[in-house]
Amino acid sequence: MKNLILLVDDNPTTLFYNEDVIGEVFPDFDLKSYEKSKELLADFLNNQFNEYQRVILFLDLNMPDYSGFEMLEEIEEEIDDLDFLEVIILTSSKLKSDTEKATRFPQIKGYIEKPVTPQKIKEILG
Repeated sequence: MKNLILLVDDNPTTLFYNEDVIGEVFPDFDLKSYEKSKELLADFLNNQFNEYQRVILFLDLNMPDYSGFEMLEEIEEEIDDLDFLEVIILTSSKLKSDTEKATRFPQIKGYIEKPVTPQKIKEILG
């Protein structure tokens, strides 16, 4: 089975940069990007990722339509088995309230403070 990287960030420049850096770390993964968290949520709820064995979601928390946490809550409510999903939070700041809230989501494997670098990714995912 195939593996997939999902990126969601409402800033097109940041998204373009992240695609390049993350694609370099995971050259054998398919890669799909979203500027709108609503579009990613719709794809999750329509089972667009069933063909993948492993999905790593790089998730910006602060977005205009759904925050990263709101999106994860919705996904968690609608999809029973999320063992295939690993989430890396991308953030501009490390608010203590965000790190505390993240502990309620077992899919969250860590935080990366922007900008993303190959080293930061490898520190979290090995």
